[in-house]
Amino acid sequence: MTAAKDVFRAMCVARRAPRRRERERAEGESDAEAAAASAERANARDGKVRGPARATRAPRDAGGVTRFDFKREVVPVCEDGGELEMSTTNLGADARGRRGRADAPARAPRPLIVWAHGMRGDLSNDDQEGLWNFWSREDLGTCAVARYNARGYGRSSDVRRSREARWDARASDMLEVAQRIRNDDGGAVVFAGASLGGATAIWATVLAHESGRDAPKAVVVVTPPTFYDERESRKKKLRKRVATGDVTAPANSTTPRRVFQASKRPIDPPPPPLANPNDSCAVEVLIGSAQSNLPEPERVREALENVPVLVLAWDCGDTTHPVSSAMTLKDLAPHAEVVVASTRGEAGDEDYDIVHHVREHWSACIMEFIQRSLRRGGADDEALA
Repeated sequence: MTAAKDVFRAMCVARRAPRRRERERAEGESDAEAAAASAERANARDGKVRGPARATRAPRDAGGVTRFDFKREVVPVCEDGGELEMSTTNLGADARGRRGRADAPARAPRPLIVWAHGMRGDLSNDDQEGLWNFWSREDLGTCAVARYNARGYGRSSDVRRSREARWDARASDMLEVAQRIRNDDGGAVVFAGASLGGATAIWATVLAHESGRDAPKAVVVVTPPTFYDERESRKKKLRKRVATGDVTAPANSTTPRRVFQASKRPIDPPPPPLANPNDSCAVEVLIGSAQSNLPEPERVREALENVPVLVLAWDCGDTTHPVSSAMTLKDLAPHAEVVVASTRGEAGDEDYDIVHHVREHWSACIMEFIQRSLRRGGADDEALA
């Protein structure tokens, strides 16, 4: 099986290289520019989040004051030298409480929300699906959001060994993202994510608790994956895909997320297909996921005991993200707020549609919960306005 994996990996790398070069040329990046960008990333020494910007946007209000800043870049974040493709919103020059002028008082650090995508998602997929895009809401205030492609996705570093794709390892990356941006400035941090990203957020909270780091001010878990005994069936499916070589989706696959298939109304624009890890490390990503589960229940209970938790789940026939997983988290954290969207909706509501409901309510629900949790945790109104 090892030999078969090596052959498959070599074929994937060969297929992927020209696609990557074509993508870079399409974005106007020459080989020399790519080399210069790589050198620039390698020269980062002070732990600041920086790198070659892929896209930036800064809407301004009538008074010329920047309301949001958006940046897409590849940055050296991980302790082992790994790079992550990050998309930051509202990070701003004063994200760490810096002074705008020499004589100006330092601002309170902006609250930081670190978001991780699911196993069949990525930065672009999250944006295109529009299911929980709280990072683009007007009521984001001065909260900063750092989203990133996990290792093995997009322009982030590949997963070199399967253990780098386990949930606990991905949680270490989430902690690194928060630490590099916060830089011990005392600012509030929220861990959040969907599916794999939600499991990552829970693991990050456990690791922070057990290492003596500051606990997050809140944890948000969207569409939690299977946990504990219920996860064994999922692990078997992942191992079978690796054994049969079925580790990448067909190039012409247009299958969207399960919730879109449950929609009763036409979806315009059509939803994107599910994302996949990079071909060059898809085997390692699947094996890492098959080796993953939550920490022992007592460890999770202890870590989440004093942390506000929001769980958003859906009941739409998605067996990979069952409602029972949300109930498991409710058992581990009895104070958790659990919201379930169903294909049935409320009795008598003939216009109800689960996709439109999720798009309309979930991002608002996330922001309301986070801002409420931050105020409860001591963040002042200036930091949230």
